Amino acid sequence: MAAGSAHLLSIGLGLFFCTTGLPKLFSFIPAHKALKDEFVKFSTVFPLKPLGVVPNPTLYMYAVGVVEFGAGVMLGMGSPDQQVASAVVLLGVMVGAIQTLLSLGRATTECIPAAVCLSLLGLFLFQGL
Repeated sequence: MAAGSAHLLSIGLGLFFCTTGLPKLFSFIPAHKALKDEFVKFSTVFPLKPLGVVPNPTLYMYAVGVVEFGAGVMLGMGSPDQQVASAVVLLGVMVGAIQTLLSLGRATTECIPAAVCLSLLGLFLFQGL
């Protein structure tokens, strides 16, 4: 992948993750209420639940929002090392999103946005191979 297209991909993905993180952080955004209800369900299938870790749904939503927004900013505007680190973090978030949706018994088609993001992050990370 050319350097210009990798740069555009990092900016586009960074903007995408910033915009997905903001509704989780600010209650004046209309999607906040629906996300809050979803995170109540998401906390019931938290990956560390077998170890006794069950997060507060509101704090879980805010934590995911902070990670998505912060890593999105780093991916879009950071140095190359910061971009790689944020892409790896976001890769983990997307794997967690897919695991959560499948654990809840949701339709496989609901995993498509996360799978596309996962693929684009992988493309960004492994562009030189």
